[in-house]
Amino acid sequence: MASLASPSLPSCLLSLLLLLQLPSSHADPFYWVSPGVLVLIAVLPVLLLQVAVGLLFLCLQRRLRGKLRAEIENLHRTFDPHFLRVPCWKIALFVIVPVLGPLVALIICYNWLHRRLAGQFLEELRNPF
Repeated sequence: MASLASPSLPSCLLSLLLLLQLPSSHADPFYWVSPGVLVLIAVLPVLLLQVAVGLLFLCLQRRLRGKLRAEIENLHRTFDPHFLRVPCWKIALFVIVPVLGPLVALIICYNWLHRRLAGQFLEELRNPF
């Protein structure tokens, strides 16, 4: 244990090594799993993902900063009434699909459950005991 505590190892690496050491005196190999370790396992990947996404957005923001001036000059095209028109079929699609999708899934599940229960009921009628 004293050989691990060399000054060249960072403190977080040292604590990680101490955490992962499994002495043979413990019968349970998961004795090191505590609520704190579970929280660390759950939170650490999310924090790393947030940092990575934040750095990605920072890089993209720096790349797009020069293009922003040109886009501001082209804004008059964006608000042209011709480009602001939305076809009726797109509006119908955005209204119908969120309604019909769950409705179709509900009908499929209902039919499946009804067939199972009806089959089970008929089986009980044929073999009552």
